[in-house]
Amino acid sequence: MKNKLRAEISSFNGIWEGGFKTGYDKKRNQKGIEEYLKKDIKNKCVLEIGCGGGQWSKFMHKYVNNLFCVDILSEDHNQFWKYVGEEKKDKIKYYQIKDFSLNEIENDSIDYVFSYDVFCHISMTGQAEYLKNLFLKCKNSAQLFIMYADAVKYFDNEPEHICIQEEEQGIYNDNDKLINKLVQECDGQPYPGRWYWIGIDNFIYLCEKYGYHIIQRDLNIDKTNPVTLFQKPKLI
Repeated sequence: MKNKLRAEISSFNGIWEGGFKTGYDKKRNQKGIEEYLKKDIKNKCVLEIGCGGGQWSKFMHKYVNNLFCVDILSEDHNQFWKYVGEEKKDKIKYYQIKDFSLNEIENDSIDYVFSYDVFCHISMTGQAEYLKNLFLKCKNSAQLFIMYADAVKYFDNEPEHICIQEEEQGIYNDNDKLINKLVQECDGQPYPGRWYWIGIDNFIYLCEKYGYHIIQRDLNIDKTNPVTLFQKPKLI
């Protein structure tokens, strides 16, 4: 497993120079996500996984007490502070990470976890490793807002793009067969920018396996990709 995860992390080297950013696409609904986040992150200690060029970090800064941003790529590569602003170091700390351990973050320190357009690029094994380690970093009752990839939802809402996956997989005019293959390969070999179509059921399985309580399977803010809201349980 360690070799697999090491290869997966290496696949990110050098990509998305200048910092990955998601655009304000109608189906992605970034404005809607921002409106949702306002109420959940206010005055909290937030961990953002895969901050890239700081698109979400810049927005969250004005609402949080503290924001820890982690990314496989360096702040210079992502031009993070150039976009976010050096003055925002008053609340934001950036950590370039080397694995999924999150050793840079103290245990029991996080109130809220946010990740968008990141877990879709991580295999099922990698996601499991993240979820296991996040449990230690989160306070009791902490909530987690994580977007990932689900082929069924994607095909339902962006049928015009099915042809891309048909070409990649060599399966044509059989959506069920294509979806099954994408899900079966959600733990496959990495390559730069790869999407892992883990699916809602597999993601929920991992969350529950590592002790989380599911608040909502899919917030359905993003019309193309699922966003699951879940929680580290309260102490009884």
